[in-house]
Amino acid sequence: MNVSSVVVLIASLVALGALARPLATRLRLPVSILWAAGGATLGFACHYSLQNPGGLLPVELATAIVDLPIGSSLFLYVFLPTLIFQSALEVDLHRVREDLLPILLLALVAVVVATFGVALFLWPIAGMSLLACLLLASLVATTDPVAVIAIFRDVGAPERLTRLVEGESLFNDAAAISLALIFSAAIIAPGSVGLTGAIKDLVLLPIGGVLLGLGAAWLFIQLLKLIGEDRVTTASLSLALPYLSFWVAERVVGVSGVVAVATAGVALASLAPGRVTGVLWRHLSDTWQQLASWSSILIFVLTSLLLPRLLSDLRPFDFVLLLVVFVAALLTRALVLFGMLPLLTRFGLSSPISVPYRVVVLWGGLRGSMTLALALAVLENPAIPRPIATFVVTLATGFTLMTLLVQGTTLRPLIQRLGLDRLNDIDRSVRDLALDVAGERVRRFADDMADRFGHAPADQLIRARPSDTAGIPPPGSTAGELPQTARTAIALVALTAREREMILEHFADGTVAPPIARRLAADARRRLDLARSGGMDGYRSANAAEIDFAPVDRIAFALQRRFGYSRPLSRRLAIRFEMLIEASLVVGSLSHVAERELQPVLGSATIDEASEVLAERLGLLEREIAAVRLQYPAYVTELERGFVVRAAQAVELVEIERLRRSGVISSEVERDVLAGRTARGNARFRRPTLDLGLDTATLIERSDLFAELSARERQDLAPLMRPFFAEPGMRIIRRGEIGDAAYFISSGAVEIDTGASLVRLGRGDIFGEMALLFDQRRQADVSAIAYCALLRLSAADFQRFLALHPALKKRIEAIALQRRDENAAGSVPPEQSGTVVAGTRRSGSVEGFGEVENPEAHFLAAAEPVER
Repeated sequence: MNVSSVVVLIASLVALGALARPLATRLRLPVSILWAAGGATLGFACHYSLQNPGGLLPVELATAIVDLPIGSSLFLYVFLPTLIFQSALEVDLHRVREDLLPILLLALVAVVVATFGVALFLWPIAGMSLLACLLLASLVATTDPVAVIAIFRDVGAPERLTRLVEGESLFNDAAAISLALIFSAAIIAPGSVGLTGAIKDLVLLPIGGVLLGLGAAWLFIQLLKLIGEDRVTTASLSLALPYLSFWVAERVVGVSGVVAVATAGVALASLAPGRVTGVLWRHLSDTWQQLASWSSILIFVLTSLLLPRLLSDLRPFDFVLLLVVFVAALLTRALVLFGMLPLLTRFGLSSPISVPYRVVVLWGGLRGSMTLALALAVLENPAIPRPIATFVVTLATGFTLMTLLVQGTTLRPLIQRLGLDRLNDIDRSVRDLALDVAGERVRRFADDMADRFGHAPADQLIRARPSDTAGIPPPGSTAGELPQTARTAIALVALTAREREMILEHFADGTVAPPIARRLAADARRRLDLARSGGMDGYRSANAAEIDFAPVDRIAFALQRRFGYSRPLSRRLAIRFEMLIEASLVVGSLSHVAERELQPVLGSATIDEASEVLAERLGLLEREIAAVRLQYPAYVTELERGFVVRAAQAVELVEIERLRRSGVISSEVERDVLAGRTARGNARFRRPTLDLGLDTATLIERSDLFAELSARERQDLAPLMRPFFAEPGMRIIRRGEIGDAAYFISSGAVEIDTGASLVRLGRGDIFGEMALLFDQRRQADVSAIAYCALLRLSAADFQRFLALHPALKKRIEAIALQRRDENAAGSVPPEQSGTVVAGTRRSGSVEGFGEVENPEAHFLAAAEPVER
């Protein structure tokens, strides 16, 4: 068969596979079932025509199809990297991390449980060795999401359900392939694989694949910096990335190629959007979506063409074995879903996954291309005994067809029966709210048009033609029937959806860095899910998660404090600050959206309640912003300057594009104006160097309490100040306790609650100093609002220090008495005032803090460091 005939045949198969999509939509079937059915029909027709010349197909055509060079290498080295890489590019790590443990349980533990469970069920009745049963079970343990995801998207299944199935299928291929390789080696050379070696392979092969995939993604991103915005070159390089990663992993390094490709795709999806423009990334994503579509068509059609060959040795008793495998696979999968998965929730490791979700995941474990490709590899391996190969290939192929025909055709009715295709109460109310708003706008438009043309009032026209407006309820008819809590939940859901739109708009305008926009958009989707399911309580729980420190933040801080490595901390601090700023800007504008768009439908009481929830969230965000500002004031100033510059440049680019579209400037002028903007745009995302803190001597110098100390006396005092670490939320001082120490802030920020006001202090400040000289109770609570590196000076150590310097003792006592008198009189020296965020004027002091006015400053107003 010549090359031109192969090309024409492959192109015809791709075209027919593409036409199968609209047909599958009409038949309400997964398109993969039509691909498999079409390929199998063509394969059996070819074999029949060869055995009966002049039958269904011309002999030349049947011979050409049968002689196609279809083998396991074609699937493993051509189609498989494409499918895995494209699926990995769609992974949003910020969303996956919410269900990471359930996904890993399904992708790893479930594969192992299914492999050994199916083998043990099958072994007593199959008449084959346990190793043969284990090899078969490893092949059928991996799932294929193509058909399942198509059904999910068609019926509108919940997003979390889709995420679980996609995540499982992305990572379980590696475990199944590793097990298949181990059992194949044990069959070929009995005794060559021990338990230790098998465990070593299961651990080291995936780890090696992860490291190789990360390295490949890093190299690709470095190349992207060199080629700029060349879309053709970028797409070409991306095409090489999965194939080279897979080949190097499997043939050169000897690690998991599947894991290497999946890791490279996930890493690229996480890192590249921050380094390339949105247009270039969308082009890359669209390219790979098209490649994956072609690969899906060919892998299903071509493997189905082989069904006559794969099922040539099928015996009647094999149908009994198929039923055993089918039941065993369901039972072992159910054991993980209903036995192990709830344990994650019980121990607080994962949010609950409802029973209907687990039922759908159980029934949605369809097998597909990976199982058939591995079965074909077993058939082609001459070292595997023929009876074992026949046994494995026949049952693996039959089981794949059974899952497609039985589970694939009944999954849609199951989802509908469980009600997962229907909107919950909140979503139905939001839908009705949208119809309310749309109906009101339609009526206003109709009124305007009726007045313009002198027709009857719009409501009469609409009543005269009810069929045209049957879906539009009268304004306010839906919202008025709901309880207040439901209306508030609807308002929060609508506002969260609008929040995500605003974030994406800011990203499109270039005012927000792509990684920040990705994370905030993912957080908004998570908040949307929580608001839909939990109303105000769900929304508030998202508030707490929004300001919480991620594990990677704690790791970065530990690296800096223990080893002096500050780059991770600098990056994490900048990301946190930019996210807080962008979130606060968006949340600050949502109240206007609520008043303008939602209040006419939901009422003022609902909007007032929703605005209170927004105000709570904005207060939390401002608190965290102030904490970062107090922790590193100079660094935050540089970050804010870069933020403003980036926004200004983005506005400039938008304005230039507007002028070109309006015809004021030509395309040539636009290109000339934008020359050099790309390099400047890359430079604007560079972050300043982080100044990490002050040393002990500097802290002593900045305190006016020790202003009279000589250099030698300061040197004697420094060893008495002991390091003290405080995490966010830690209570450092409690009101009413006897003061026994003063604290100097080397880095971080604290909040002082007097009961009547809140005062924040940052780097370089001191609190609790009255305890060094006066035996009195604390007058305020002091809590850390950031990671704080403090120096603690105990009263006992300070008294011993003063005992060695009698003259100094009198001077410091005089200063302390003067400060106490000023506090009692209600005046605070300028150098003693912190950042006051709430409170009223009062008398008294808080460990060196007296009365302060409550400035009504915007949260972006800089909190200058306290100079002593």
